Amino acid sequence: MPDRIREQVVLRDRTCVFPWCTRPARRCDIDHVIPHDPDAAAEGRPQPGPTHTDNLAALCRFHHRLKTHSPWRYEMVAPGVFEWTSPHGHRYRRDHTGTRPIDDSGAPDAAPPGPADVLRIPRPRRP
Repeated sequence: MPDRIREQVVLRDRTCVFPWCTRPARRCDIDHVIPHDPDAAAEGRPQPGPTHTDNLAALCRFHHRLKTHSPWRYEMVAPGVFEWTSPHGHRYRRDHTGTRPIDDSGAPDAAPPGPADVLRIPRPRRP
């Protein structure tokens, strides 16, 4: 990924875009919101997850792994605006102003994610 694209994502997102995370974007991975398919071009299919700023987000390593290896899902609904769905169906909107719970009507929901929503991913053991 070109440095200029990474810099655009870092400046737009400012922090990890997972709900309530405050890790600075400069210390985050850059994630494809819609996964990049390395075989698409060779198979003559359009690329479902291009490496463009409108398909990239800053995620700290922990939340990047959580998104990749658990039922947490998200989508970018506008530039820099992300809607997350927890494994239990709770929804959260994350933008430059912070995080707020939402329900199906878009109204605020009452509860932030609890321990049941955040699945723990085992950290690799050191040799």
